[in-house]
Amino acid sequence: MDKYSFEIFIPAKPKRDTMKFVKVVLSFLAVSVISFVMLELEIFKNKTYYYIFVGVLATLVAYLNGYFKKPTNDLKGGFDGKLTFSNDGIAINNDFYSVKDLYSILIDNDDYKGKKIKEFGEFDHPDGSNGVDNLLTLKTKANKFIEVYFLQKTSTEFNKIESILINYYKQNLLTEEDLVSILKYKSDSDKMELNRKLR
Repeated sequence: MDKYSFEIFIPAKPKRDTMKFVKVVLSFLAVSVISFVMLELEIFKNKTYYYIFVGVLATLVAYLNGYFKKPTNDLKGGFDGKLTFSNDGIAINNDFYSVKDLYSILIDNDDYKGKKIKEFGEFDHPDGSNGVDNLLTLKTKANKFIEVYFLQKTSTEFNKIESILINYYKQNLLTEEDLVSILKYKSDSDKMELNRKLR
């Protein structure tokens, strides 16, 4: 394959939610005032009931502020252009970086569409990952760094451009360990076959 393209993903910049911050501060103040009033009026004769009341109140406030909402898998950003790998270099939309001008290539491609991800830290999310948490980092010989996020549709999509990646290896832009990681080779036979191709 002469060249292959991935969709470029532009992550959205996090917004400062001033209203949410104000709500949290006001909620904290409200809980503090209510707790203080309850203590002063000695409504609860038993301190255990008082602590239970404060715990329930704090949980209610956290719920109303959205802390128990189910996390969404919505994309936080959008797609814009193509990241194209070829034997001659790497194109990011209209910018082309020749292998002769590159000092190193780093490809972090552990994410892919549908990859199992955890919800609340323990349950599998039914839709899986969006596959956009992959990062290409280029360093040029002029000491310039270029970073771009991209969509990967399958865990082994880079296998389609193995020959291009091997060319980068021969240009001293990737190591053999990099290739094994990028191509997701696990078995010894795959690693031995790759090693044979590099010779």
